[in-house]
Amino acid sequence: MKNIRFQLLWIILLLIVAGCSSNGGQESSEGDSADQATSEEATTELDDTNGLSEAPVEDQEAGDGNSETSIIDDSGDRMLIYNAHIELETEDYEVFRQQLDKRMEVNEAYVVEANISKGDGDRRSGQIRLRVPQQHFESMIGGFEEISDTIISQNITGRDVTEDYVDLESRLTAKEKIETRLLTFLDQAEETDSLLKISQDLERIQSEIEVLKGKMNYLQNQSDFSTITLGITETKVVVPDVGGSSHDTWERTKQAFASSINGLTTFVSWLVVTVVGYSPFLIPILLITGWFWYRKKKSDKET
Repeated sequence: MKNIRFQLLWIILLLIVAGCSSNGGQESSEGDSADQATSEEATTELDDTNGLSEAPVEDQEAGDGNSETSIIDDSGDRMLIYNAHIELETEDYEVFRQQLDKRMEVNEAYVVEANISKGDGDRRSGQIRLRVPQQHFESMIGGFEEISDTIISQNITGRDVTEDYVDLESRLTAKEKIETRLLTFLDQAEETDSLLKISQDLERIQSEIEVLKGKMNYLQNQSDFSTITLGITETKVVVPDVGGSSHDTWERTKQAFASSINGLTTFVSWLVVTVVGYSPFLIPILLITGWFWYRKKKSDKET
């Protein structure tokens, strides 16, 4: 009987020890699993961060852009870029330019380029390029008939850049979201390699953001201000001054006389300098030549 009780007690002790060992192993296993899960999560997050630069940017932009609605589309406004090229004639360029400056002041326009040159008969021609606010575009165009003599040709074009602007706006929104995520990852990163990789991705994204903003500003400026190119030809005939013709002839005569006097003075001066300067050679030559000439004359008389 005692042996049976002893055996039962021994079995109960073994079961208790086995149960404690099992619980300890389970707790240890759960702790290891939790640590592994945390490590894998951190690794996955870091891999996702590093993978931003490898993932196609277009896909990310498309995903973010689908949920964004442009203000331009909501308001129904259209972004139009207007350009006009006008060829005209004016009798007096100076008068035309004065009237043009007045109209530019009224319509808040300004000159961005001007190339004017003189041709036959001192008639001027060239081009003037203007920028004018779009709301004053039609008013500015209509005023050229009033300040010029003839409108030879007029070509006006318009280009709708609304879709281009909306596309740039969506891409910019997507890039800015990526920039925000990269800044968050940069604050959380601890390893040097991760910091370097995230910094490179962030620099690239910020550079692309600046490019998109520049394109958007360009389209906005081109839409806000229209461009007008004027081809100007002056038609006035310059009549020579008949009354001043005789005066001009007298002036030319005096100039010719003065030029002749100057030429004669120069020749005499050169002759004097030559004779005096080369006299040591000229005098012996003249004496020898004179002596031979005298001998020849004398011999001719004797014969």
